[in-house]
Amino acid sequence: MVSREALVSVPRIIVAGVESGPALDLVAGALLAGLGEQRTVRPILLGLDVPLWRLLYEASPKAPRVIDPVLHEPAIADELVDHWIETVDFALVVAVRPLLDSWEGLRGSRATDTARRMDAPIILALDARDRGPTAAAAVHGVRALVRDVELGGIVLVGLDDSSSGAELVEVLRRDVGLPILGHIPPQLSEQFTRQRGVLSGAVRTVGARPTTGGSVQLCREAATYLKLEEITAVAARRGFVPSPPRRLLVPDATATDVSVAVAWGEPLQPLVLENVDLLQAMGVRLLPLNIARDRELPENCDGLLLVGTVDEDELAAFAGNEELLTVLREEIGDGLPTLAFGGGALLLVRRLSDSRGRSHDMLGLVPCEAEVIEWFDRPHYVKATATRDNPYDEGEALLFELFDLEFLVMQQERFPYEVRVADGSPRSEGFVAGRCLASSLFASFPACPSLAGRFVAAMAAARGV
Repeated sequence: MVSREALVSVPRIIVAGVESGPALDLVAGALLAGLGEQRTVRPILLGLDVPLWRLLYEASPKAPRVIDPVLHEPAIADELVDHWIETVDFALVVAVRPLLDSWEGLRGSRATDTARRMDAPIILALDARDRGPTAAAAVHGVRALVRDVELGGIVLVGLDDSSSGAELVEVLRRDVGLPILGHIPPQLSEQFTRQRGVLSGAVRTVGARPTTGGSVQLCREAATYLKLEEITAVAARRGFVPSPPRRLLVPDATATDVSVAVAWGEPLQPLVLENVDLLQAMGVRLLPLNIARDRELPENCDGLLLVGTVDEDELAAFAGNEELLTVLREEIGDGLPTLAFGGGALLLVRRLSDSRGRSHDMLGLVPCEAEVIEWFDRPHYVKATATRDNPYDEGEALLFELFDLEFLVMQQERFPYEVRVADGSPRSEGFVAGRCLASSLFASFPACPSLAGRFVAAMAAARGV
């Protein structure tokens, strides 16, 4: 059992870019790879960027968590972070937005705001590709504007051996006064940038697409160019931060002896993992379900959680698991309490066409056929109102979407949500099938804990607890 005093002593850093670009992703992946060789590191994203989340998910034994400033007010965010670092040796927080930029214009959502609350030093990622001493001006300006948090140092990405590169280093050391904690060479950074561009679709190539594993390997190589001992020393320089009171992540008597199957595996990557954390803190027992390999539900399963983002290239792995599909059709059809959000809801349709035109037969538990038009790298927030047909949610909720979906066939009369689109008109959203609530939108339980409570109560009632 980790003491509360030990919790506040966990070394932590925040890595942020001076500006937007792939340099941040490479530095974050390199730090995770290097620091994770000798210690257990918890990666935490400040704001959601799906490609970066996937990179850290692939690279880390500890699945990354996300603080969403829109969904998680500071008190909730602090409680989540305190919970996430209980069992690790190091906390690596990665700010998706540049250091001084807010998230969705929200006050208190900048990386510097989080650094103050966590008393964490900041390491800057600076893209130095084809740039000279002028690049130091941005860092100099940041230092002038940031006075009440510690800037622990800089990692230079793409710095070459030219005279302008040497001048940049000299200016940073002489005029900015921040230690340089690593030089990632241009050949490696350019290769990483190309791979990320192809994976995101920004760069088109002929032939097979590179795998995320290739980017992870480049991050491991980049880690060899970091001054890891100095970075560790920087992370240890912070004061005493009192643990926040627990209001959400607390035991719940109704969760006693209740178990939920949590779906993961190809093609589902279980995003929004704070949902799992909250259920576990309530006392729900988590049962992993690999939807590509497992042939049946875990024993003594009282409910099912299908939440995540989908890898289109792996849809066939789930569609071809006929034994599990048959079991899921029977169990969900017979009333197994089920929540399916985001990519999890896509697995329930009759037929799904991905964004490249490939079609797959899915579970067929909701009466529609759908096509994914576009995937989003960052959340699009939606205000939704639960309808009377919603089995678990009620009132208004702030949800988010990560893809644009078009329904080719729709045979549905009951909808669990009504949302307002850009022009103010209403749109029906989601599906209800018995005790199954499915929506292409994502919900965060810490932002709407009553949804989790009613889901747990349904599982307890089904078991007879």
